[in-house]
Amino acid sequence: MTSQVLLHPDDDITQEDEHLWGNLIDQVKVGETQKPTEIEVAPKPVFCVKTKDKEKSKVFLNICTCDSIPEPKNISVDDLVKMLESEEEMVAADYRIPMSIGETAHAEVDKKGVGCSVYDIAIHPNFVKTLKSEPAFMNFFLQVIYEGLGAKFDIELEWDWIILKNRTHVGRIKPQMIRTYKKPVIQEVQDKIKDVTVSNKKTNKPTQPAPKPDYIIVQEPLKGTPNYLIIEVKLPGIESSSKLTLDVGEDRMTLHAHPAKYFLDVEMPYDVVPMKSGAQYDTENQLLTVALMTTSGEGKQARGEL
Repeated sequence: MTSQVLLHPDDDITQEDEHLWGNLIDQVKVGETQKPTEIEVAPKPVFCVKTKDKEKSKVFLNICTCDSIPEPKNISVDDLVKMLESEEEMVAADYRIPMSIGETAHAEVDKKGVGCSVYDIAIHPNFVKTLKSEPAFMNFFLQVIYEGLGAKFDIELEWDWIILKNRTHVGRIKPQMIRTYKKPVIQEVQDKIKDVTVSNKKTNKPTQPAPKPDYIIVQEPLKGTPNYLIIEVKLPGIESSSKLTLDVGEDRMTLHAHPAKYFLDVEMPYDVVPMKSGAQYDTENQLLTVALMTTSGEGKQARGEL
């Protein structure tokens, strides 16, 4: 086993591996699709950014917090700079900031009674401290917001911005709808694959540092853009799947082995579909296998090509 490796066609993959992976993929492919659940949240404003669009009209960005939004991976400023300077696409896309942008802008008036546009953006509360203490993260965060607003509302904002000193927001913060996905339950197996179900089992972070287990990532098919990612995690000493909690997001997978036995946080090399995932735990070999359908695979399935 190795860590953080995406295997390619020339790597040593046995027929037994391919058979087991194929069975698990079949369970994901034909299993009942779990649709995401939408919940309404009330973001809490923390600070407000003032800028302008290309027509010189005022635009305000209400930066809010919401516990239901995932927290970004904790990295250093040096790591962020190295990532941004990297010419490798996978490295440059390795760090993401989960956020929720309101469905619509709301028209407001500024102190002078002049009309302006306001957008509400929600992030995890713990990330606010990082933004306020590290200018590099604030700049990167605003770049992500600018790109997100441009893609969603077809607007272009000037990079001339300030943070308001005496106001945390402009106008009334609107509720937002946030998608939540059910989590795969890890099924115990000995020599065959069992059906994979899903649950809303709550994830708890380890109360103390835990070692990172060895794992591999394999794409299927082995050539070209994958339809599935297969992740194998070796977990010596874990005798039952009841000790494991698995969370799958669109670009990230976390695994906790309790109590603080192992912790794994994997950034996906390709975006995946959380509700189309399956997991099995081989108690004899103490090996966890996770099958994840990629967004490319979902598109092919919708077109009848998969």
